Amino acid sequence: MKAKRKNGNRRSSEKEKGELVRFPPLPRPPAPPQSFRDPRQATADRIIGGLTRALDESLQVAVANTRTGFPAAAVDVGKLKAALEIGLERMDMEQVRERWEQDLSEWMLRVITSWVQRCKHVKLVQHDDGLEVQLETQDDLGYYHYRFDVFAGRAKTRGAP
Repeated sequence: MKAKRKNGNRRSSEKEKGELVRFPPLPRPPAPPQSFRDPRQATADRIIGGLTRALDESLQVAVANTRTGFPAAAVDVGKLKAALEIGLERMDMEQVRERWEQDLSEWMLRVITSWVQRCKHVKLVQHDDGLEVQLETQDDLGYYHYRFDVFAGRAKTRGAP
């Protein structure tokens, strides 16, 4: 009789597809920080709600994140950097390059777009010793540009998410 063993290297959606998760597996994207509700967003919410109800079921509405994470003008780069390094902490740059197109770049984009409100543009650039993250956000007062590096193989720092 064979013992049943849980395979911790598969995610439920990938189990259904029959795909193996690469090692080391990427963690679930960390939950974004909670933000206060800006009253100016109520108008946008009403408009988006009306458009969504008016559209045919075959169409979808995509809008900028205005509910979770850091406001466009106040991105806490240190906390965002720490959140992204969680996904890279068990990898070296060779593994980062191997996994980039498969799942890593998508994972990083998912974290960034849930952690940063009104993100207009994201660019991830690979370097020999890490990744450069470039962000452009926008709110009613203007555009904001952020640029920082994320490094593979770094242990989670104290106070990080």
